[in-house]
Amino acid sequence: MNTAFLLAARFETPAVELRKICLEFFGINAKTAEQHAAAQKLPVPTFKLRDSGKAPTMVKIEDLAAFIDARHAAAKRDWDAIQHAKGNIR
Repeated sequence: MNTAFLLAARFETPAVELRKICLEFFGINAKTAEQHAAAQKLPVPTFKLRDSGKAPTMVKIEDLAAFIDARHAAAKRDWDAIQHAKGNIR
């Protein structure tokens, strides 16, 4: 399955508010996520649709999907290496 497609279907938008995904995908609360976004410390780029401090901080679904897929690929490489070392080759 395509991660970006599934996220787009779930959120029904091409970009989602950071506050709606920060806990589930980054393990931090909304306030911390906003601070990290302002300091460019999140693993994905963020943006605002308007030049306003009150505008919600957004994340593109494609960027979130790429982050998820990259983390999975890294974990899979590690898992495969350990399975190979154990002799549990599939």
